[in-house]
Amino acid sequence: MFLTKIELDPGRRLARKYLGSPQAMHAAVMKAATPLESTSIKTRGRILWRVDRGAFGVALYVASPTEPAMAQLIAEAAPAGADALTRDYEPFLFHLTAGQVWAFRLAANPSHAAPQGPGLRGKVYGHVTVAQQRQWLLNRAANHGFEPLSASGDDGDDSVTVVHRERPEFWRNDPHANRRARVTINRTVYEGLLRVTDADKLRTTLVSGIGRSKAYGCGLMTLVRPHRS
Repeated sequence: MFLTKIELDPGRRLARKYLGSPQAMHAAVMKAATPLESTSIKTRGRILWRVDRGAFGVALYVASPTEPAMAQLIAEAAPAGADALTRDYEPFLFHLTAGQVWAFRLAANPSHAAPQGPGLRGKVYGHVTVAQQRQWLLNRAANHGFEPLSASGDDGDDSVTVVHRERPEFWRNDPHANRRARVTINRTVYEGLLRVTDADKLRTTLVSGIGRSKAYGCGLMTLVRPHRS
């Protein structure tokens, strides 16, 4: 498994195209992170990506089972002279153990499926309030191998913070209906502290993602050492 970071330049035309459409970014990431030839090497996880925006600029993170080839994406959408920073993710994943504390960042699509009747597939609805979106993640933490912590080290109200919310809308081809379908995502960015409770589950979370819309920039959680004041 590999984790890659590249800077993007919103002043460039193709960067604006990719940043403006999860469908376009999905296609660019898949082209870069999908091997040109089949490999006999056993891999785990899936291709996940996330765009972070802040005072630092705009950065694209990609988690992929094989090392990606980012040259074209860099040539099209990165600042002049930029390069991809790719690291083997396995040593980090291997050293995760129960009890460790990490700061996390996650972009997800918090949603739920409402029953539509016997034998019918539930209809998916996005959670729209901050309280609903926070609770969605809190409810899933244990099954994903962690428990959120407040800054004081317990499970207080500040254990999960919603730092950004947006509702991107775009069109995608629906091969089952032979038509284009409008897609809306409640993309929610979370930050906070967590304690590892089950290292194996958390490893799976980091390489397989959380929630729906993983193809469209949701589901990727990353960890860093917590800031010490």
